[in-house]
Amino acid sequence: MRIGVYSPNWIGDSVIAIPFIQTLRIQEPEAEIIVVCKDWVAGVYENHPSVTEVLPLSQSHLNGIINLFKTGTGLKKYDFDKFFTLTDSFRSALVLWLSKAEKRYGYAGQIRSIFLTDSIPLPAQIMHRSEKYLSLINSSLKAFGKPKIHLSNFEIKWASQEIRRLGLKRPIALFPFSIASNRTIPGKILKDWIKDSGEDHLVFGSKNDIDSAKRLISLCDGVSIKSVCGKYSLRESIALISTCKFALATDSGLGHISAALGIPTVSFFGVGKETVTAPRGDKNIIIKYCNPCLGDLCIDQNEERTCIKEISRSNIEYAVNSMTNL
Repeated sequence: MRIGVYSPNWIGDSVIAIPFIQTLRIQEPEAEIIVVCKDWVAGVYENHPSVTEVLPLSQSHLNGIINLFKTGTGLKKYDFDKFFTLTDSFRSALVLWLSKAEKRYGYAGQIRSIFLTDSIPLPAQIMHRSEKYLSLINSSLKAFGKPKIHLSNFEIKWASQEIRRLGLKRPIALFPFSIASNRTIPGKILKDWIKDSGEDHLVFGSKNDIDSAKRLISLCDGVSIKSVCGKYSLRESIALISTCKFALATDSGLGHISAALGIPTVSFFGVGKETVTAPRGDKNIIIKYCNPCLGDLCIDQNEERTCIKEISRSNIEYAVNSMTNL
């Protein structure tokens, strides 16, 4: 049995997809499971015992109809018995069809059912995205509900040496940035959370976050804080995160990674729907806050959400302590 899985395109969604792959491995213990994914998320699946091979695709592989056809037909050599797409895009269904996989599974929509042998209606009820993926194989989170990222001994050793080289000792990981600006934690708020803590802090992000990280570090005068934004590959960043004491994360892919590594993670959700996209992990706590902030005009007493200005360091320390005692 040879099974293909067309991965979601974003880091967080790729981590959320891991329970699907872990469950596939339980259902088909002898199968070859090949993950087809964008190259920028490949690090999520590397070294995972449920994955036989990771096949990364650059953006150029999927840009334009000619490249798309070349990529899809190039997958014929894998002779897939089953091929699942975890994205709802027309393009992914076309790739499955071009691969000539015997059975092609995905959700209906975007006129893509003609490319699928098994076109499954989208769930009517709102559910966590990991449950949505698992519904494709009639499974549930009870089977293998928590995603887990696996690091090699070499990667763990490298990360420990690199952290020491940076002059840090068990830093607190900070993931304050997001692709969506309205999901980024304001620098002044973060400063109040970490000032006078006496801990080392390490800011993670992409190359696009370098300037924002510099501004944050400038704002946090007197705090031990460094940035590695854009300096390492995703896989190297994952290894570095594994050395951290705990993580403060906005609604972003890195928050999913730290939770999947088993690092105590405080995830802050403002705009995002935590019931759909929250990280899953044994040591993950969600703090919901109102966004956008209406300031003095706010009259809504929201029992489920907290004003981000009212979240204190003691609140965070309490959350972290409750997780580390698990």
